[in-house]
Amino acid sequence: MKMKRLIVRDRDGIYHLMSRCCLGEHLLEDEEKEMFIRMMHRQAAFCGVDLLAYSVMSNHFHILARVRHEKPQTDAELLNRFRAFHEGCRISPYSMTPDGLEKVLERNDGDAQRAREALLARMGDVSVFMRELKQRFSIWYNHRYGNRGTLWMERFKSLVVEPSLHAMATVAAYIDLNAVRAEHVDDPADYRFCSYAAAMGGKASAMEGYRIIYGGSSFAEAIAAYRLCLFGKGAKPKGSLDKDRGVISGDRLYDVIRSGGKVDMPELLRCRVRYFSDGMAIGSKLYLKDLHREHQECFLESRKARFASMKGTDWGGLQVVRDLKVNVFG
Repeated sequence: MKMKRLIVRDRDGIYHLMSRCCLGEHLLEDEEKEMFIRMMHRQAAFCGVDLLAYSVMSNHFHILARVRHEKPQTDAELLNRFRAFHEGCRISPYSMTPDGLEKVLERNDGDAQRAREALLARMGDVSVFMRELKQRFSIWYNHRYGNRGTLWMERFKSLVVEPSLHAMATVAAYIDLNAVRAEHVDDPADYRFCSYAAAMGGKASAMEGYRIIYGGSSFAEAIAAYRLCLFGKGAKPKGSLDKDRGVISGDRLYDVIRSGGKVDMPELLRCRVRYFSDGMAIGSKLYLKDLHREHQECFLESRKARFASMKGTDWGGLQVVRDLKVNVFG
C-alpha cells in the first residue's frame, strides 16, 4: 500500500522536490540544464512558487520551494502571472496569448469566468507545479532530439519541510552541495546550475530565495549565515571564495560514520543523506505532530504518529516522520 502524498493545506507549504531521469541516465547537458532552469522560473512565477534553492544535475534535479497558498485576487494579478509564464518563449498558434487573455477578461462574461477558474486551478498547487514543469521540459527535450516516450523515471518525490530557518537552511545546503558531492566542483559557487552559484553571481531571484530562508534579512546577512551552514565553522562570509573548497573523501567520511565518530553537519551534507530524498516530512517534533493531526489520512496505520530522530550526526533536534529502515547514507 502506497502512502498518499503529503500536501500542506490552507497555508504556505515548504517542500523539497526531486525527480530523476528515466533509468537514471545522464541526459541533461549544459544547454538542457539552462533550459530547465528557465522553464522552472517561468512555471514558478505562474503557479505562485518561491524558489528557495535548487540544483540541476545531469540525471536529476532538486528544488526547495515555498508554495504560496494565496491566489490572485484581481484580473491584473492573474494576467501578470500569465505573462510571466509566457515571457521569452514561443506561444503555440493554438494557445491563448497574454493579449488574448486580457481581451477575454475585459469582457467579464461566461468565457472570462471559465478562463479565470481554469488558470486559478493551476496555481498554489505543488503537484501542478511539478507536473507541468516536467511535462513542458519533456516536450521541449523530445522535440529537440526527435525522441518519444517518457524522460523521467517517476512522478516526483516530495518532502514537507518545516518553515523554520534551521530546517530550510539544512535542506538548502544539502541541495547546493550536490555538485560537490559528485566531485564536479570544490565550491558550489563554481557550479552554475545551482541556486547558490546564481545568488553569488548576483541573480536577483536566487538571492531572494536565501533572504526568504533567513526571514527577510538583507542578502549580505543571509548569505553570510548560509555560508557558515554550507562550509562549516570558520567559513568566510560572502566575498571570500578561495578557501574551504576541498572535497571530502567519501571513504574517509564513511569510515568516520561507521566508527561512530561525530561528523560536523557541513561535512555530512556532502554525502547523499537519504532523509532529504526518501523521507516524508522533516522538522521539529512539535511541527511534525501538528502536521500529523492535520493530515492523518496520509499516514499508514502502522506508522501513525511515529517520529524518529535523524541519525548519523547531531542534526540540531530535527526529526522525520518516516524512519528509514535502510542505510541513511547512500
